[in-house]
Amino acid sequence: MFFQRRSSRDPAIDWPALLSLLEDEDRRAAVQQVAPGEALESFLAALRRIKPALASETLAAGQRYHTAERLAQWPTLAVAGMLNSGKTSLVSSFLSPRGRERALRGTANDEGTHRFVIWLPEDWRSDIELWSLLITRIGDALGEAPEDLAEDPMESAGQYNNRDADASRLRVPLVATDPALNDLGVGLIDCPDIVSDEELGLGSPEDRRELLGRAATLCSGFLIVTDSGSARDSTLADLLRIASDLMPGVTRFLAVNKVRRQTPEQVHATFEQLAARFNVAGVYAAYDYDIPANKGFIPTTDQDPIVDLPAVELADEPLPVFFETSADDADNPPNPIASERLLAMLPSRLDRAELFLQLQKALRLSVETRVWHEGLATIRENAETSRQKTDRAHHTLLDASLEFFAQRSQGKVTELRLHQSERIVRQLSESFAATAPRYARWSIRVNATLRRFLGGAGDLIRSLTPTALSQKAADEIKGRFRSGDYGGLIDPESLVREILRHGGESSLSHHYADDGLSQGHKPSKAPVADALESPDASDQPFTESIRQAVMRFEQNDFTTLDPRRLDEVTARMWKQVPIHRKLVHGLTPLATVLATFGAAFTVPIDFGASWLFAASMTELFAAAGLSAFATLWAGNQGSREIAQHAARQQLSDFLAVLCDALGLARAEGSLQVTVDGKKVVVPTSQLETILSAGPTITLLQVRNEFLSELNKTLPRQD
Repeated sequence: MFFQRRSSRDPAIDWPALLSLLEDEDRRAAVQQVAPGEALESFLAALRRIKPALASETLAAGQRYHTAERLAQWPTLAVAGMLNSGKTSLVSSFLSPRGRERALRGTANDEGTHRFVIWLPEDWRSDIELWSLLITRIGDALGEAPEDLAEDPMESAGQYNNRDADASRLRVPLVATDPALNDLGVGLIDCPDIVSDEELGLGSPEDRRELLGRAATLCSGFLIVTDSGSARDSTLADLLRIASDLMPGVTRFLAVNKVRRQTPEQVHATFEQLAARFNVAGVYAAYDYDIPANKGFIPTTDQDPIVDLPAVELADEPLPVFFETSADDADNPPNPIASERLLAMLPSRLDRAELFLQLQKALRLSVETRVWHEGLATIRENAETSRQKTDRAHHTLLDASLEFFAQRSQGKVTELRLHQSERIVRQLSESFAATAPRYARWSIRVNATLRRFLGGAGDLIRSLTPTALSQKAADEIKGRFRSGDYGGLIDPESLVREILRHGGESSLSHHYADDGLSQGHKPSKAPVADALESPDASDQPFTESIRQAVMRFEQNDFTTLDPRRLDEVTARMWKQVPIHRKLVHGLTPLATVLATFGAAFTVPIDFGASWLFAASMTELFAAAGLSAFATLWAGNQGSREIAQHAARQQLSDFLAVLCDALGLARAEGSLQVTVDGKKVVVPTSQLETILSAGPTITLLQVRNEFLSELNKTLPRQD
């Protein structure tokens, strides 16, 4: 129960140390920016970028906790309630006669409470330093520095009622002191209701809810006043929810005013379920004096009449007398009750240390909620969004690239194609020439020059097609490549179309519009819907980036085949090819093989520098009519693995240059491709990363170093 001392207290928060961690942008930073470029970001800087209001709330929650430690002996109870429920009458029951004159009571429009009025013990003013700290805390909570409640009852009534109809005054709390509160040792906050006509200039219901939530953070307890017919009113549930959500550790009480025809046990039963739902510590009731039959329910104590109790006045304008209800009728009026069950005695019964522990717990939970459950969750969600967006872009580029780099059968990838770069063509030509038997290289001079292939691309082509006959064969094979029957010709426009076909308009949206994770200037280009209708896709905002990426890949593709294993494979293949096997075109086997490699190498050259050609070894041999070679290569696990290893590396490098050009972090070995029914990992590219000058997607991740420090500085209590 609320009145029992806790066996232990939650560990205290060292707010200055926690604040230092939340602001650290160095070794304990919360966020690591992976792309574009590496950078560190503090917890609070990340929140200000994502959700500025939450950053401010986190700082405010921490400051409230820090301040509360210095105000441990200054507990305050909030008195909130329904419209015309009698909040101020209840507050007045604790005040001196002079204080009651300054407290506006009544149900008329000009008697309602439309400002936050904070009543404090008069003795609290004696400590100037703590009084200044308390006033500062009140102002910080509600957003504006407080002003004094006027001593003149007429002036104070105007302040209470906000008769200037200035909605901004709702945020300026009124502060008053009263000697009757000295013995009680607690402050009371008379809160306006959360239902208002905004057109009257008294503040919207939304503003009132927000400010009530802020006021709740000042309180060590929460007393909600309602009437007996509001048990199922959504506004009452809103009030309890505000107290429960914003100050979960603070004790809550419910005061049911103006009870008319229900017995105390019926009142208790009516509100019992609501009290249990919102963890209400006690349900109090006060009966309407205007009903003669209620006289028996105006409580007397087991020792003295109620009229002898302090701070209670039975006069022309009687104040409500609240008592704690019970489910047992024997414990309720008209039977005498213990004086401790009167609401008027509640403040004197509250343990100051216990009040502070409750407040400290609530404020600690508020800090923990802002940091762990809201702040860190927001930052993690933002980082996860950046990862998901980057992953979608990776898969778009992978799927588009596989349209050229994958050989398929019935829609499934059977093997990856090799980019027929100069390095690959030289290696293949050299190995097949060096290991070819005598019969296979008749009429072909294979010497050291062929093995080394010194000179430029033109020398290489002439070496591979030394005769008119082999040149003719190469041209025929080249025609098969160009027709698309074998291999994949890659040009920027066709690659752009494939990217769009695989969802590029969504996954690369940072090139079209700002999506909250993008950096850099967005080019002024046609809308994606129009661009999709373009047959050459030349008007896409990233087409030029794709063109540059293709050219960079051609220039930087240094992938090679394992020379020792390649020679072993080609030598074994030559031994297995029957000697009597004659090839078309009237050429020797080696001449046809070299003409095939020459055709593969020259296909993109015929179109321009920004074209690439990729083909698997079986496709090369099949295009040349070398069915025996195609069968032998496909059937040998060693030969397939040599080519597939290089093809995977080439695919990785191709994706890397695309990511660089399009402003994406690289996949870094996280992509997989299903080849011939088996999942294979696309390896990490070793090409140097070149940051894009255009739009980029920021890739973020939460750092474990920060989480470790946060666990030490603010251990979670859940």
